Amino acid sequence: MSPTATILSRWLRRGGTLPCGAITDVRVELEIETTISTLVFLTVTYSPDAPANLPRQMVVKSPLIKPTIRDDSSGEVQFYRRLAPVLGTPPLVRCLAAIEGGDDDGDSGIVVLEDVRATHDHPPWPMPPSLKQCEAALDALACVHAQWWEAPTLGSEVGQLHTPESLTNMVQGIAAHLPTFFDALGDRLSNEARRIYERVFGSSLQPWLRLTDRGALTIIHGDAHTWNFLFPRSGAGPALLIDWQLWHVDLGARDLAFFMALHWYPSRRRELELPLIRYYYDCLLTHGVENYSLDDLWLDYRRCVVRNLTIPIIFWSRGMKPESWWHRLECAVASYCDLACDELL
Repeated sequence: MSPTATILSRWLRRGGTLPCGAITDVRVELEIETTISTLVFLTVTYSPDAPANLPRQMVVKSPLIKPTIRDDSSGEVQFYRRLAPVLGTPPLVRCLAAIEGGDDDGDSGIVVLEDVRATHDHPPWPMPPSLKQCEAALDALACVHAQWWEAPTLGSEVGQLHTPESLTNMVQGIAAHLPTFFDALGDRLSNEARRIYERVFGSSLQPWLRLTDRGALTIIHGDAHTWNFLFPRSGAGPALLIDWQLWHVDLGARDLAFFMALHWYPSRRRELELPLIRYYYDCLLTHGVENYSLDDLWLDYRRCVVRNLTIPIIFWSRGMKPESWWHRLECAVASYCDLACDELL
């Protein structure tokens, strides 16, 4: 259900973006329901005494299951309240309100953003981004990663750090699905892919345990596929990052491996992978990151390619349709083989 003018005014006042005046009219343009949230695109009218710089087009994102204050599903609200103000726009879409979990009026978990569809878009599924769009995406990621690169606040004020126990338990929980995953796919899963999965999850899990070293840890997006970037329709200017539900402490290379190795078929990845990693590395240097070599980045990227193998199993175990994970399975296995990831176990 779309918010009324009164409710939307209250949210924006709570977010500090409507210090005076009010929204007087709301028109619903589009409503979309995803697997986890509802998106309502609106055009609004303000009273004459409202600030002149507020957008008339906005999108209200609300969770399908209302979060509590301790619920991880409120992570996007926490991101926009605590981290987004440091980053600004770009690389983020302007946030007008983010309603904290635990509010007693049922509004918790709601995010109100500027609707930038008039100026920004992403490639249609399943087309990959152009080279120019890739560079814009990596610019945005490097901006985010550099902001919290090895920050002393990681794990105390921002996010949670990993322990050997938490990492091992997490991966073992995913690996517990392997027997039924193998049975369900049968001979559609190649012998090579089956061998890779058995070897990776039977290993000492070094690609995951890398996260117990604080070196190069930062805040990452966590779901950095092409369609969570918005690119300028004009072809010029920075990309914007949306959908921050899965932000967490990790290696910046994790977002890169997710962006490229998990989604691109081998021919495109082999052509662009190394040049784009070098491009991202240069962006990090521009943003002031030090004491991290290109070789360090490449090694961390390969480790994250190993970790991509968990994604198809997670999606499958949650009952998601094959079109959401089958191509990711093929891409993850191909990149694992191409980058000689066996030697990292």
